Amino acid sequence: MKETPQYEVYAIKYSTREAVASEHFYGHADPHENYSMPMDYYIWLIKAGTQAIVVDTGFSENVAKERKRTFLRCPTSVLKKLEVDPASVPLVIITHMHYDHLGNLDKFPNSTFVVQESEMAFWTGKYASKPHFLHHITPEDVVYLVQENFKGKVQFVNGSEEIMPGITVHRTGGHSAGLQIVEVKTEKGNVVLASDVTHYYKNINEDRPFWLVTNLPEMYEGFDLVKSLADTSELIIPGHDPAVMNLFPAAGEGLEGIAVRIA
Repeated sequence: MKETPQYEVYAIKYSTREAVASEHFYGHADPHENYSMPMDYYIWLIKAGTQAIVVDTGFSENVAKERKRTFLRCPTSVLKKLEVDPASVPLVIITHMHYDHLGNLDKFPNSTFVVQESEMAFWTGKYASKPHFLHHITPEDVVYLVQENFKGKVQFVNGSEEIMPGITVHRTGGHSAGLQIVEVKTEKGNVVLASDVTHYYKNINEDRPFWLVTNLPEMYEGFDLVKSLADTSELIIPGHDPAVMNLFPAAGEGLEGIAVRIA
């Protein structure tokens, strides 16, 4: 039986935007929730010695300008500060194909991209052009991933699958058709990179899904799955909450407010 590596897990912040709390919940806006609740944008790194897996790839500076996001840095530049060369990363897990999770794919020329088959099927299917859905992707990024598939560089998953010893992906759906989360075994316990199952701690802690919905029952089921997989609530990592940068230590000198070590 192959031994499970001792993984380290990092969150890397690359962009941010101003927002108010009422923007972040499904259903009718609460007029009392008009206080500031910014949204941060992350990618994640799973590392064991010289072995590295990246989870999501962020968006480019051009996309940030188009969408009026505050672009702080290319996320791949931070990988290099953590002694990871993007060109040497063997696997990139794509939690889903929204614009803020699927950019910069060309920075990973030697990677295989792990995606749920239902996610790729949706974004190459008949509903992807509908305005409600189309707004949330960068079509060029989807096309890039399709072209990588023709090169044999996309690994499709259906449901739950251990992609390496100690690293398992699980389909949740809900926010997008084939959204997946990443479970990582670490010395601290099972870390769950929840991505957009829960944008903020507040979503999952108060059982209030984010406003962008493909399948509402699956969003609630996603909350339950995340809670069942994480060894403690502290090891549930939401997809966009600025609090992540304050709850964990900086990943290294000079990386304060840029990257944190989760486990």
